[in-house]
Amino acid sequence: MLHPPFEMISCSWPRPIEQAGNRWISEPEWDAPLMPALPQPHWEFLKDELCWTIDWQRLFKQGTVWWDNNTGGEMRGFHIVFRLRMNTGGTLVFWDDDGSIIRRNGTIIHSDRSAHTLTRSVVEVMAGDVLEVAQWQLGWGWLWGAHMHRQNEHSLPIDVLMPYLTAVRQRLVQHEGPPLKMYTNGGTPIRTIVTIYSLILNGYAPSAIYLFGEDQWNARARYLFNTLLPFAQIVPTVQVAAQILSLGGTRLLDIARRYWFVMKTCISLFYPPTESCLVDDDVFILDRLDDGLKAFETNDLVYAPDQDNGSGYLATWGRAYRHQGSLRTNRFNAGLYWIRKSFDARSVASQSLQAQPRPHQGHLWEQGLIAVVYANKHTFELSTQRYFFPLFDGLPGGVLGYDYQHNPCGFASVHFGGLFEKPSDGVALHLVSQLLGRQQEVTAPDRVVMAP
Repeated sequence: MLHPPFEMISCSWPRPIEQAGNRWISEPEWDAPLMPALPQPHWEFLKDELCWTIDWQRLFKQGTVWWDNNTGGEMRGFHIVFRLRMNTGGTLVFWDDDGSIIRRNGTIIHSDRSAHTLTRSVVEVMAGDVLEVAQWQLGWGWLWGAHMHRQNEHSLPIDVLMPYLTAVRQRLVQHEGPPLKMYTNGGTPIRTIVTIYSLILNGYAPSAIYLFGEDQWNARARYLFNTLLPFAQIVPTVQVAAQILSLGGTRLLDIARRYWFVMKTCISLFYPPTESCLVDDDVFILDRLDDGLKAFETNDLVYAPDQDNGSGYLATWGRAYRHQGSLRTNRFNAGLYWIRKSFDARSVASQSLQAQPRPHQGHLWEQGLIAVVYANKHTFELSTQRYFFPLFDGLPGGVLGYDYQHNPCGFASVHFGGLFEKPSDGVALHLVSQLLGRQQEVTAPDRVVMAP
């Protein structure tokens, strides 16, 4: 299930081509010199199809650092030739950007010399076939991905994650701590599910699980959540809106609807229950969270730390709260925290209208408000060594190369907030067996070894 349908056996260096406008007019160099190392395909969703992909642009900008992550690696006006040995037969579905020419036993079975965005094509193959694929590049993104056609394209995530559902249910029978709240737009539903599963299986068992943001979910996300998170309570957005309206009026409700970080903050501060754990959908939990739960027994706010944002928090909220001196909660981060409501909700809702939300500084609004509300209350900052933030500290081995199974660095959590590229749904599926098989034996698909 998790094994690629093909093996890459060679890949050429990029070679220049002749083009006329948006068409490739020269012939492929089928015998172009070969690169010494083979690129390793990895899982990604291409137009809702899970494919084994090769991102040539990413590959060819390795070792160069650009101010803009979208820049570099384009290899404009070049082509490559790579060879695949098929592990299975059937209909090979492939996507390319730009066009490809494919031959088998010297005979061309697919020819597309045009420049275009990701386009879907199919060829029939047999196990043992060797396909030679020549793909050119006009500019911008440069991607190739493929999978064997399946009767139900959407069944694979269910098949991979379903074996863990029983273990998750068993862990939830005897809860160990406060309810969990998560606000998600459903853009990466598989990663969201893996985040929740990892918290339950590795961290602690919440007394309840509440999902927010359902008005943004598409049909696929809703189906995955209903199927794989049947124990979660999906809170209708209209109920959240009614609560915000009752406390902050139409103005607060309007900005909550316009800015996701305002809505998330309102869910944290104003929506029941009175105490909860909040986690973002880009956090993986690797170890027990006993230190956080213990600290929460005597503190109203326990949080994984950020960098020092105290000056930004005070610049945003200091006037509204008339805070004097330095801010004790200057490193509060909203990616993972426990909170107990120890304030007047109506008063805080009114004060929350005194700072204008700015989309490019959403963290100062969201995190700053909570930081100043709790500045003089009992709070506890967790260890940066256990509650890890790759945005500042990096990640040994990278997102795909770190050994989540054995967790050699001793992380309790890894929060991918702020990164230009967060783990995709495909990456999350790759890491499932490492992330979710740490504490118990689960009959699950074989682990896939990926190269960064």
